[in-house]
Amino acid sequence: MRSAIRRVCGRRHGALAPDVEQEVYLALWRRLRNPRRIDHPASYVYKVALTTALAIVRRIERELRLAVAEERAPREAAPLVGGLTAAERAVVLGETLATLEPDEARALRAYLAGFSHGEVAELYGWTESVARHRIYRTLERLRERARAREGESDE
Repeated sequence: MRSAIRRVCGRRHGALAPDVEQEVYLALWRRLRNPRRIDHPASYVYKVALTTALAIVRRIERELRLAVAEERAPREAAPLVGGLTAAERAVVLGETLATLEPDEARALRAYLAGFSHGEVAELYGWTESVARHRIYRTLERLRERARAREGESDE
C-alpha cells in the first residue's frame, strides 16, 4: 500500500503520503461495512491505495491552480469593464462575486485568471458547455454592474 502511495505522490507530493495513507485506511474501513466479500484482498487494497492517492493529488493540484487563479483575478478584470478606475473595477468585481452562486464565482475567477472554457471545465469536473454557460452568464453580470456603476458616476 505504501509503495503505491509513494508511486503516485512522488517527490512533489511526498509530504502528502501520511494523509493519503490515512484516507486509504478510511476507505478500506468503509468497505468493511459492506457485507460483500472481497475476492482478491491484496489487489483490492492496492487499487484503493492508487485511486485514493490519485484523487487526493488531483484535488491538491486543482486547489493550487484555483488559488493562483483567485490571486490573479482582480488584476485580470481590467479589460472586461471599461470607463472605471482600477479601484472601481475591484469594487465592481468584489460586489459581483459576492452575489454569485459559488460555482459561478469559481468559474469567473478561473476565467479572469486566464483559464480557457475547457480548462475551467476540467478544473471543476464540468462539461465544457456548462463551464462556458457559467462564464458567459457571470461576465454579463459583471458588465451590467460596471455599466450601472458608470451610470452612477456620470450623474
